[in-house]
Amino acid sequence: MDDINAAASSGKQGVGIAALPADIRNSGILLMDDLNLLASVQELPFVDAAFDDDRLKNIIQYYSINPEEMEKELHYYATELLDEGKINEAWQVLLALN
Repeated sequence: MDDINAAASSGKQGVGIAALPADIRNSGILLMDDLNLLASVQELPFVDAAFDDDRLKNIIQYYSINPEEMEKELHYYATELLDEGKINEAWQVLLALN
């Protein structure tokens, strides 16, 4: 079961868009549907040190000298993950800047 179906079937209320960090909530890249998916989690996640993603590593390495561009690329990547129903992975990508 993907993250989207798991969240929908739990019947519990998510944290809501207002609880999302400002950089995520005010993103010019993440759409309202993306924000709704991110806000569907039961509690805001923390960085998972065990999360291993080669594309994430590449983005961080390539854009390390330009944090604004890195944030854009991470948001674009997160939208792709959300389109695939991978909410937890998208959160880890978005949390990589913190």
